[in-house]
Amino acid sequence: MVLGAGIFRLAAYEFHWWNIAPLAAMSLIGGMYLGRRFALWVPLAVLVLTDLILNVQMGYSLIYWPRAFDYSAFLLIGLLGLWARERKLGVKIGAAFATPFLFFLISNFAVWLFGLNLADAPYAKTFSGLAECYAAGLPFLRGTVIGDWAFMVVFALTAVLVQHFSGERQPELVSQVRA
Repeated sequence: MVLGAGIFRLAAYEFHWWNIAPLAAMSLIGGMYLGRRFALWVPLAVLVLTDLILNVQMGYSLIYWPRAFDYSAFLLIGLLGLWARERKLGVKIGAAFATPFLFFLISNFAVWLFGLNLADAPYAKTFSGLAECYAAGLPFLRGTVIGDWAFMVVFALTAVLVQHFSGERQPELVSQVRA
């Protein structure tokens, strides 16, 4: 799952599948189903490693510090998964539903603070500038929703199957599923 997520993220850039990525899904599902030792740092490690590769490929600086907002969003999503792990299926589905919108709100807030609008000018640091930024980000939300929800289904099914077939032999890798 982890290797596949990293490879897909790199391939998505090559094929111009904008914002269709497995990282928010891996953060949420990792929080729900990975063992507590792995739940938060594994998704962030994949994000950091693929960011470094993509930054080199695109000719950007190796580290872009405003990206810390995105890392924080993924960490928050992982914490949401940890919180939902012991709750009923309806809560887990609600967390899955909210994930792409949570990421959209946080990441576009960072774009408003540090990025440029479609005219290559900084966004006005006003409520209307923030609204303009969120409106400009709406076309990217579609890919985020599609990617997050599709990968969540794949990752959750994978986690459940691993747990089913591994039983109690690997409790540190997959937590108990409670519906």
